[in-house]
Amino acid sequence: MPLKEVTDTKDVNWSTHIVVVTRDNKKFEFSRDVVHLVRLIQDLVQDAEEGCEIEMPLPEVDSETLQCIWEYLDMHKSADVEKLEKPLKDDLKNLVNEADWTYITTTLLDDGDEKKHEKLFYTLKGANFMNIEPLRDLCCAAIANMLRGKNEAEILDLFGITEPFTPEEEEKLYQEYEWLREKKD
Repeated sequence: MPLKEVTDTKDVNWSTHIVVVTRDNKKFEFSRDVVHLVRLIQDLVQDAEEGCEIEMPLPEVDSETLQCIWEYLDMHKSADVEKLEKPLKDDLKNLVNEADWTYITTTLLDDGDEKKHEKLFYTLKGANFMNIEPLRDLCCAAIANMLRGKNEAEILDLFGITEPFTPEEEEKLYQEYEWLREKKD
């Protein structure tokens, strides 16, 4: 079921829903029955009185990404989410249930096309901001699975990188992300 956009909050049942406001200023009713999966909202709701009107801004999440996140939350609202074992010991398709695999391949990757991964990365960013650990882990595992077994040229192609980094760009990346430097034993 898609997330319901609201234009007027007077019709919101505040005892069962809160309202989230996306980066593109759209308001959506967000059912309280999925709050247990969203630590950002869970903390806010726990501190508020029951039935209290809550409007939660999500400055890092646009409405399209929120719909992707909601699809995952709605799918897992009544079931415990199984933790993914890290590091991945097999192809992700063999490690997640069929519903999660379908979600990855049809919702986050346009019909399984790894080169059309924008939704996957935006959903990862949104899940990280909203502190939805199982979705964040699933997105990271999907990215790791995409990279598994690929050589440098294939990875560059996957991300549409056509030119190698200049030495200056490389140095900037190394300064920003120290872990990128290969450790020499």
